[in-house]
Amino acid sequence: MKFGSSTKRSALYRSLLLTAAIVLPAQALAQTAAAPADEDSTIEAIVVTSARATQRSSIETKRSASVIVDGIVNDEIGALPDNSVGDTLERITGVTADRFKGNANELSVRGLGPTLSFSTFNGREVSTAGPDRSVAFQQFPSELVNGVLVYKSQQADFLDGGIAGVIELKSIRPIDYGKRRIQMEVRGAYLPKDDDVRGHNGLGYRGNISYTDSFDTKLGEMGVSLGYQRLDQATPEDYYITNSSFVPCTTYATAPGTSTANCSNATVAPSGATVGPRYFATTSRTFQAKVTDEVREALIGAFQWKPTPNLDISVDGQYSTRKSGEYRNQLAITEGLRGIQPLIVGGVSNDASNGALLKYSGNSNLEVQVEDRQRNEKYIGGGGAVTWTPTDRLTISGDLSYSQSHRTELQKATNMRSRTRVAYTLDGTTDKVPSVTFTNFDVNDPANFLIATPTSNSNYARYRQVTDRFDKIGAVRGDVTYELGDGFFQSIKFGGRLSDHRRTQDANNNNDVPIPTPYDGRSASQLVADANALCRAPFSTSNFMDGKSNLKSWALFDNDCLFRTYTGRDSNPLPANSPGPEDSNIRERISTAYVMTTFRSQIGDTPFSGNAGVRYVRTSVLSKGFRGEVTVTPSVGGSAATVVRTPGTPLQEISGKGEYEYFLPSANVAFDLTDVIKLRLAGYKALSRSGIEDFNVGITPVADANATTVQGVLANSTTGNPNLKPIRGWNLDASLEFYVNRDTSFAIATYYKWLKGAAFDAQQPLPTSIIANGQLVTFNAIAPANDPETRHLYGVEFSGNHAFSYLPGFLSGFGVQGSLAITEADFEFPDPSTVGPYVGPDNLIGLSKYTGSGSVYWENDKLSLRASYRYRSDYFKPNSGTNRSVKGSGYLNLSASYDLTKQVQLKLQALNVTNTRDVMYKAGEDSITEVSDNGSQIYFGVRLRF
Repeated sequence: MKFGSSTKRSALYRSLLLTAAIVLPAQALAQTAAAPADEDSTIEAIVVTSARATQRSSIETKRSASVIVDGIVNDEIGALPDNSVGDTLERITGVTADRFKGNANELSVRGLGPTLSFSTFNGREVSTAGPDRSVAFQQFPSELVNGVLVYKSQQADFLDGGIAGVIELKSIRPIDYGKRRIQMEVRGAYLPKDDDVRGHNGLGYRGNISYTDSFDTKLGEMGVSLGYQRLDQATPEDYYITNSSFVPCTTYATAPGTSTANCSNATVAPSGATVGPRYFATTSRTFQAKVTDEVREALIGAFQWKPTPNLDISVDGQYSTRKSGEYRNQLAITEGLRGIQPLIVGGVSNDASNGALLKYSGNSNLEVQVEDRQRNEKYIGGGGAVTWTPTDRLTISGDLSYSQSHRTELQKATNMRSRTRVAYTLDGTTDKVPSVTFTNFDVNDPANFLIATPTSNSNYARYRQVTDRFDKIGAVRGDVTYELGDGFFQSIKFGGRLSDHRRTQDANNNNDVPIPTPYDGRSASQLVADANALCRAPFSTSNFMDGKSNLKSWALFDNDCLFRTYTGRDSNPLPANSPGPEDSNIRERISTAYVMTTFRSQIGDTPFSGNAGVRYVRTSVLSKGFRGEVTVTPSVGGSAATVVRTPGTPLQEISGKGEYEYFLPSANVAFDLTDVIKLRLAGYKALSRSGIEDFNVGITPVADANATTVQGVLANSTTGNPNLKPIRGWNLDASLEFYVNRDTSFAIATYYKWLKGAAFDAQQPLPTSIIANGQLVTFNAIAPANDPETRHLYGVEFSGNHAFSYLPGFLSGFGVQGSLAITEADFEFPDPSTVGPYVGPDNLIGLSKYTGSGSVYWENDKLSLRASYRYRSDYFKPNSGTNRSVKGSGYLNLSASYDLTKQVQLKLQALNVTNTRDVMYKAGEDSITEVSDNGSQIYFGVRLRF
């Protein structure tokens, strides 16, 4: 087992010494600082440079926008009090995050899943290393971003693709910022759950430095901004997970400790079992303790040049890397269906969800599975823009951009299996993580995991490149704006954009050894015995799942040692070329053009303004993939049908195409009902494209065991659909906004969306073909298809900001922010697995009916305190061909800062102080499939700003 503790401790100690080296001079500076200005001016300065300043800036941004928008904006880069942009975005009304390793990651807007939002950085599309189009916002540190906006209604010059909304990240423009500033920050991290890990102390660090300046030169105004961040810390996690497949069963074994039969959905009792109320079982259950590490680096820069007042040239770029390691130590019940005797079933004399298998007995092989998993990600993005204003009325702009993401994931895994099958009782009635009692078997004794005669996969050595995904987007854009004057129509704007999106994915590049290969005169049995004796390791954590399960430890083996003993080497060579049906090679080209006008007038004494336009979108898709020749044996006389790759036959490259075009009209109008009340109305048509890997045309053969024809046997095979259309729909929005003063605003917004074309897995009507038994066979496979029904999504949002600056003394430092969104929809995604007939369909992916956030802060001229709470209700998140949902949860974060001087600020943060876990379920809210426990995070540090 690798822990890497000495290297990490030395790096952490260096970071702490650096912190001390900064803090101590800062304290000296504080003692010799000049006396503050008079009280009134000091308070005013604080008001515009702290949490209240961010609140004011966000209020003004919302008020002056031409569309319905919410955001968090601060001209001071690094002032956003979050660890990633994902955490910042989650504080915006109607925005919710899917969590990854305890932090906000993929974002949903207004109840539509993360794939239906569109993300930009400085107005440019962002590539992603994930399987779909959703952006992992953890790659953007909040310290190097000075604003995030969520546009909730559309206008014609917006990039298309965000039916839920457009998420825009903004970096600083140095000339517009207009000041010189050097900033350095270092924060230590303490992670209590990582402190429980053997060889770790829970410490980490993150540091950043940024420089912004502008100059007047003979060549005109120039500005530069550069920021760098590095993070080195663990991402601790205790994990419980079941197999992705849940199956319906009605059989109750009479001798669960010795039965050899799997449970089944029988109507007549088989031998050794009775029939009872239906329950949902899973094929395996795994308890997983992790040892983790992660290093992230990010660099963001910009250069701005104005050679003349009417010419603005800018170049900006972003670069980030992420290297994360997981060393997984697992105890697995590998035969979760064997010999099941249900003891407590949901819905049977209890109020748990129907069919939940809350407590049962059975028997199974047990395995200790150890795995090293290394994920590397790299993001590069940026571009150049030119804006030229040759006359007072004419503005011409152009933009050239490029964005690329690359992710690789390497897996090295081994295992040890129990000598015999073990009788056990699993009890999930007291916690989401079940307790397990094993009969006459000590899971902490390594000798109990020594099998006498190894069989296939009883003692494997797996070496796999699980993922090698490359995503890149190149685009060029041009816009022309002409100001018309003082009439009803104020301006006309037109432009276009061309983009080229390419995605390649090389998955499952594997070289596995299913059973130790004899070498040096040692048989497979002898090698397994050697490994069991020589590779034993102490358990990795002292507080697994915070003691909520009776399983606190189990036997553990060193993964590197097992691998070396099984194979005689440290790794297996990966194939140089490993094409397969799961690989993708997709090109998507998009051409757009738009025209838009702005207008301004009044009705009676009520002024109004807005815009109207139309955007034309044309998209073409070319997808290349692989299929292999198969041998199909249909079912005869009740025998199980089979489909296997035909040995000795090469893979064939196949291709598919798709294209579509749409016109997207839009109109926005804002009425200034009074000096403080504004009414916004919007109507528009928008679209969001399906996940790009849904276009993959590779065919993965899967047999229907009961089918009696070749086409029928192949009907469960899976593929993609390059002719998949985007989800599109008409949208109506209204927002009533109250701007009481610069520190106070309230808004209520409502929306209604008619949506069509959501993608779901189904037997597609388009024919798919494969060579089976030497003949080209056409059949209908399981592939993404567009929902033909028109669905409806509607909701209401409430938001407010208020500072109590008018109260006397201490109370004047308080302020509050809050939001609540309520969303309804009528989408139906049936569960495609065998439990589908017994459970209802799920709603739209990522839809939470309720989302909310609230913050309370207090600040004076030096001290700022904040408490923030975020909540979202249950939402649908499918995986592996089955429906899965995430249980609703809330998170409480605390932060504090203290200004020693104008240049020196101390910071303290505590994240997830309630230790909220992430819980997922299938086939009912009490059929738990995953529990992730990351614990809380504490950060402490200092910021220098000059």
